[in-house]
Amino acid sequence: MDKKVVYEDIRRQISEEKLVPGQWLIERELCETYRMSRTPIREILWKLTADGLLEQATNRGFVVRRLGLEQIFEIFQAREAIEGMAARLACRRGGEALKLKLREIKKKIAKANIEADPVLGIGLGRELHGAIMNAAHNQIMADINERLENLTVLTANITKRSPAIEKASADAHLNIINAMLQGDEEKGEQLMREHLRETCRNVVEQFYPGMLATSSTSKTGSSD
Repeated sequence: MDKKVVYEDIRRQISEEKLVPGQWLIERELCETYRMSRTPIREILWKLTADGLLEQATNRGFVVRRLGLEQIFEIFQAREAIEGMAARLACRRGGEALKLKLREIKKKIAKANIEADPVLGIGLGRELHGAIMNAAHNQIMADINERLENLTVLTANITKRSPAIEKASADAHLNIINAMLQGDEEKGEQLMREHLRETCRNVVEQFYPGMLATSSTSKTGSSD
C-alpha cells in the first residue's frame, strides 16, 4: 500500500477520534493492518510526529498527541497571526472568485443547524478558512498553515464536543464573510483575529476550567 494513503488513513482516524489522545500505535499491528514492512510504517509514524499528531516516547513507541493548556494557547496564537493576515491579503487579492466562494459558504452556514450538528460546523469552518488562505496567494503562509492544520485537527476534536462553541464560530464566520464581501480588509483581519481569540478562550473555559487565570499565557490577547 502507498505510504501517503496509509498516512492519510491514520490522520483520518485521529481526526475522527478512532485513535484518541494517549492511545499507543503498535508498529506490529500497523504492519499487519496495512500489509507493509516495519521501515515504511516507521517512516509514516515519524512524519505524523513531525506534523504534530503523534508523540514519540523513548523506547516506548508512538502515541496520539494529547494537547496541554499551553499548547492550546500556542496553536491559537499562531493561527491568529497567520490567518488574520491571510484574511487581509485575501480581501486584497481574492477578487470575484473569492467573493463567489464566500457567498456559497455563507449560504451553507445559513442553512446549517450547527447546534444539532457541530461536526458540520467544523467542516464549513475549514472550508472558509481554506478558501481565505488560498485567496491570500502567499506560499510561505500556506506552508506554515499546512503544519497548523494538523494541529487544528486536535483542537477540533475538542470543540466538536461543544455545540455552543461551534455556533459562536459559525456566527463569527458570517461576520468575517460579510466584511470580506465588502472588501474591508482591515475589518476582515480584525474579525478573524477576534474569532480565533474568542474560540481559544471558550475552549479553555469549558475544557480547562479554572486554569485560565493561573496560566502564564493567560493573555488570550492572541489566539479558532
